[in-house]
Amino acid sequence: MLDKSTLNIAVCSFAILSTVGNHFAWGNTTQNDAAIQIQPEQQKSQLHSPESQRVSRVILGSENSNQTTIQFQRRAVIPQVKPKNVSIPVAQETAPQYSDPPEKLADKAMQVSLTRYEKLLISKAQRYIDKNWNESTGLIDSVQGYTHATMWDIASGIAAIMALEALGVSNQQVTELRLGKLLSTLHQLPLYKGKLPNRQYNTVTGQPSGRFSQTSSHGNGWSALDLGRLYIWLAIVAKKKPHLAADIELIKKKWQLSTAVHKKTLYGTKLTSKNEYFRQEGRLGYLQYAATGYRLMNLDVDNAFMCNKLDKVTLDNIKLQIDPRNLPFLTLDPFLLYTIEVSNDPSCWNQLNKLYQLHEAKYNLNNRLTAYAEDSLSKSPWFLYNNIYYQGKAWHSVSHSGKPLGESQSFSNKAAFALSVIYQSEYSQSLATQVITNSAQHTEIPTGLYRDGKTNTAYNINTNSLILVSLWYKARNRRAIFEE
Repeated sequence: MLDKSTLNIAVCSFAILSTVGNHFAWGNTTQNDAAIQIQPEQQKSQLHSPESQRVSRVILGSENSNQTTIQFQRRAVIPQVKPKNVSIPVAQETAPQYSDPPEKLADKAMQVSLTRYEKLLISKAQRYIDKNWNESTGLIDSVQGYTHATMWDIASGIAAIMALEALGVSNQQVTELRLGKLLSTLHQLPLYKGKLPNRQYNTVTGQPSGRFSQTSSHGNGWSALDLGRLYIWLAIVAKKKPHLAADIELIKKKWQLSTAVHKKTLYGTKLTSKNEYFRQEGRLGYLQYAATGYRLMNLDVDNAFMCNKLDKVTLDNIKLQIDPRNLPFLTLDPFLLYTIEVSNDPSCWNQLNKLYQLHEAKYNLNNRLTAYAEDSLSKSPWFLYNNIYYQGKAWHSVSHSGKPLGESQSFSNKAAFALSVIYQSEYSQSLATQVITNSAQHTEIPTGLYRDGKTNTAYNINTNSLILVSLWYKARNRRAIFEE
C-alpha cells in the first residue's frame, strides 16, 4: 500500500496521466439473490451490438454446466470461459466539458464545489456510460464487454445517467433520451411467468438471458433484492422528473411486485430443471436497503426491518451486529447506498458508522488502506464478497457460493470513495486519494486493488455509477439524493 507521500505525488500526476493499455471484456458478475444456479447464456450471433453502438464488444458465453444449489442470498452471474481482449478507443484525459451552462442543468440543492480531481473522476465514469450504453434498449452493460445486466445493474445505470446531468456534464436532452429509451425497454421486458423481470437481460436485445431464457417462463426467476434497488431509483426519477412519472407508473402496474413479498419480508424465486423455489432473500444491510423500495410502493415489509433476531460479535473492540442465517454476506455496499441514496437517519440495522470505525482501526493497526465490498473481478471466480465478518471470521472474502478466496480484492474503489464523501477526516481523505491514484492510468474507473496491490480492471457499471452518485451527494452538501 502506498504511503502518504507517494499518494500526494500520485494525485499531482493524476491530471496529466493518460496512458491507456488494452481493456478487457470481463464476464459479468451482478447482484442479489440466492439459490445461485445461474448459468451463462449461450450467445447468439444476433446479440452482437448494432452498427449504431458506440463501442465494439466481445460477447462471452459458455456451455451450460451443473452447479450446486444454495440458499437464496445475493447473485453473481459468472462466465465459464476465459475473457477475451476487446479494443477500446483511447480517450483523451480531460476534465468534463459542459454542453450547456451548468447552472441550468445541475441539481437545485447543489451547494459544494468539486475539485479538479473529482471532476476528472466524473469524466472517467462518463466514458464508461458512453461506451457501454446501448442505443437499441437504453440499457448499460454491467461489465465492460459483457452485454447483460440485472435489475440491480439497471438501477445503477439509471443512477449514473441522473448523476451526470445533476453534476452538469450531460444536458437534459441527453438524459431524457436515455431515460426514455430505458423506461420503454423496462415496460416491454418479457417477464418471468408474466409476473416480474427475470434475473438478467441482454442489454442489446432487451430479451431474458441465462437459463431457461428461451422458454415460455422467460428465464429462471426473479431477485427480490434487485427489484428493491430498482424501485428506489424509479422513485427518485419520478420525484426529480415528474413528467416521467406516468411512464414509471405504467411499469409498476404491469409488474406484480407484491408477489415478491411473503410474511412481510422479501422472497425471490429460482427455477431449476426439477422445481421452482420460493425462498426468503436478503441478509443484514442488503435486506433492509432493498425493502425500502417496497415500502415506497406501500407494501408491508415490516419484518424485513426487525433487528431482534440479529446476533452480536466484538471485532477490534467494536460491537457489531451480524446475521446468523446462511450466507450472511456483510459488506459496506448496502449501508453506503442507503445513506447516499435514501437517508442517513439512524436505525437499528444501519451500522455504517461502526463499519467505518473498523476500517479506520484496521488502517491504524497496519497502515494499509482497505475497503471491503462486493465487486466484479477480472479473473476467476469473477465476483466476490469482501466481508467485514462472515461465519465466525473477520475480513473474510468469499465467492458467491461462500467459498473462501485466497488472493482477493482488499480495496474497493466505489466503497472507499463513498466513505470519503460521507465522512470528513484525514483517514477518509486518504481513501479518496487512493481511489484517484488507482484511476490515474485508466480511461474508466477500475474496480479496485487486489490484496497483492495489482489493479482489478473489471470495469463495471456499479463502480462508475456509485462514484458519480457519491459526488452528486457531496455536491448536495451531503444530503441523500431522494431528499429534497
